[in-house]
Amino acid sequence: MFEALNQALQQQLDALGLRRTWRGLRLLAIDGSAVHLPLEPGLERFFGQHHELPMARLSMLYDVLNEQALHSLLVPLDVGERGCAQLHLDQAPPHSLILFDRGYPAQWLFALLQQQACQFVMRLPTGYNPEVEAFLQSGQAERDVTFQARHWDSRLACDEVGVDAKARIRLRLVRVELPTGEVEVLATSLLDADCFPATEFKDLYHRRWGIETDYRRQKQTLRLENFSGRTVTAVKQDVLATQLLRNLALLMMHLEQPRIDREQAHRKLRWRANVTQGVSRLKDTLVQLFVRPGIDLMAALLALLRRGLSAIRPGRRFPRKRRRQATRGCEGYKRTR
Repeated sequence: MFEALNQALQQQLDALGLRRTWRGLRLLAIDGSAVHLPLEPGLERFFGQHHELPMARLSMLYDVLNEQALHSLLVPLDVGERGCAQLHLDQAPPHSLILFDRGYPAQWLFALLQQQACQFVMRLPTGYNPEVEAFLQSGQAERDVTFQARHWDSRLACDEVGVDAKARIRLRLVRVELPTGEVEVLATSLLDADCFPATEFKDLYHRRWGIETDYRRQKQTLRLENFSGRTVTAVKQDVLATQLLRNLALLMMHLEQPRIDREQAHRKLRWRANVTQGVSRLKDTLVQLFVRPGIDLMAALLALLRRGLSAIRPGRRFPRKRRRQATRGCEGYKRTR
């Protein structure tokens, strides 16, 4: 039910033309995270364990510009992030650009993305293959290269997913230099340097960080790991219910942003609705909105969202100074009630 409701929500967003895009492309990200589960033998048998604790892998296909989770998977730990990415690709809408971190590069995934005509940007380890190492040593800002499966295990992986193991994958490598002096290498299927200049990829890839902050939001603010049940079905249901709740809350906040901008135009900083307060207020009325939808109830909820605001301070960077040893929580982030 929760999965169907979220699909209906995304279809309405498309029908109403509310999607924000980057150069006409839907900007998506795929990434995974480990989730702690209740201490139940049944959950441990189904999902697996890590350090003798039951854990599962949560993976998302995430719309970073609209802050919407399009597709979520809660799978056993032995299902890798690349395997989850393969399942997400079937749910990726057309005219999308998918961002991946450096845990995803693989010849079979490159070939699968090319076979399904999916545009992507992926960070590569600096020693990924001889072509990447030669590119780094050249000092060039960008270069077109061709990747091909060389090792038997890479060719076997291609055969297992049904792609041509002999396929030659043409990609564009882009050098990104960070303020720390570190150099990153991005591989992309966007080969047209005139339409997609290399200077734009640093900011483009940085937008992938939105999915990382969303995992923190789910675990800390929405208390994802505080499950309401101790069965496999209950755990999966809680994950999908959390996705629907946050999608609705963030959509309402985005729709109210123009009005907030007008009301707060006299202030020095730009303001937006506070996520924690917004989710807390939506929790109290979500069931009523489904059972007895009404304009008055919706108007009252949106008015509450506009009252709880947070200032937007772009470009802030501070060194991380922990006051205590690392815990399972995030310091400085409030939870919903």
